[in-house]
Amino acid sequence: MSRTILPVKLHEIIVATVDDIRLDGMGIVYVTSKYPLYIADAIPGEMLKIEVIQVDKFSGYAKIIERLTVSDQRQDSQRQYLIEAGTAPLVNLKYEAQLELKRQQVKRLFEAQNIEVVVDSTIGMANPTYYRNKTIVPVKWQNGHLTSGFYRRGTHELVPMTDYFVNDANIDQAIITVREVLENYQISAYDPDTQVGAIRYIMIRRGYYSHELMVVLVANDAQINHESAITQELRQNLPELKSLIFNYSPKKDYVLLSPNNRTLWGETAIKDTLLGYTFLIGPNSFYQVNPQTTEVLYDLAARKADLKTKDIVIDAYSGIGTIGITVAKQVRKVLGVEVVPGAVADAQLNMRMNHIDNAEYILADAPQQFKLWQEANLQPDVVFVDPPRRGLTNALIKATTDMAPDRIVYVSCNPVTLVRDAAELVQQGYHIDGPVLPVDQFPQTSHVESITVFKKNS
Repeated sequence: MSRTILPVKLHEIIVATVDDIRLDGMGIVYVTSKYPLYIADAIPGEMLKIEVIQVDKFSGYAKIIERLTVSDQRQDSQRQYLIEAGTAPLVNLKYEAQLELKRQQVKRLFEAQNIEVVVDSTIGMANPTYYRNKTIVPVKWQNGHLTSGFYRRGTHELVPMTDYFVNDANIDQAIITVREVLENYQISAYDPDTQVGAIRYIMIRRGYYSHELMVVLVANDAQINHESAITQELRQNLPELKSLIFNYSPKKDYVLLSPNNRTLWGETAIKDTLLGYTFLIGPNSFYQVNPQTTEVLYDLAARKADLKTKDIVIDAYSGIGTIGITVAKQVRKVLGVEVVPGAVADAQLNMRMNHIDNAEYILADAPQQFKLWQEANLQPDVVFVDPPRRGLTNALIKATTDMAPDRIVYVSCNPVTLVRDAAELVQQGYHIDGPVLPVDQFPQTSHVESITVFKKNS
């Protein structure tokens, strides 16, 4: 059997120029045209002295020994710990350059699929920091203290953090408060090395407009010691607290958050507003994490959909009803379909709370429900899809195009799966109508949201 000869060796030191930034925010150096090295905190055009620290047959990783030239797009954020943990990989890239990078990444993906499209400039934020209304952070006992932060890339070492830079600053302070209370009661934390311990994560939600605070203790054990005393102290130390939840989510189930919630104090959900509408947000609710740009995103999606008062609109990933409720008064009828029971229940509550009488939310698998609607001769004008990062399934694309809506509005959080799905939608008789519009929902990170409208060929 022939042995694979790699173009670099482990611990080899080389000088190279950074070629690109990949979709996770790591810099790329191409040792050969087909063999990349990935490097944290590396900006295209910079010449670096690097050490190869990991290799396999297809790619490798390297660390920077010396930066020989510095890009004019670089800034010193003085937050290198965010690079170490990988939570804000673009924090040292100037914000205008972040926006252009995201536009180029979307554009290149479409070009690689030979889909001709204009990609507009990325819509950014006036202040691209301290924007997240939700976070979930791991905790671990380190050096005699309960520590919160994020794990260093590829390790079980927690990088301690008090300033996450992308969270609402009140959320950062709430994390510290919760962690200190848990430490005072010597509550054990899950250790990935020993695979034992009680608390896995602290999750915080805070309403951008309402300022209502939810704290969720995500635990490996079904209960923790001193629950009543901990509850009392958190009530005293968190004046905005409206909801304190215990979520039993054992590591063996391999989920961050389970549906198994127990209310320790207060409400089961908090409220906030979006485009003037009020929404109930529970611990498991999908609710966009950047409230400022979400309003921009949804408003632009509705505008690009060219909604009319006679339109029947379907929301294929309706969640708690955010898209459907915010467009309902512009159209004749909204039909939402969602596979998560709790989300459908929340959507129905949100519809009633906002006095929306022309919407309906159904618990079903979307492709199956689409077939039922088609058999009932329902003809939608617009279908909104806002899928998770894995994108649309082939079954949903087929079910959607079989119904032949005039417009499909695709709100994407992953340009890779957007472009894959776009190629399929084009094959099914649709074309991209107007420019693709990137929106920076996640400043300082490599993620980008976008809106693409597909129109049925005449």
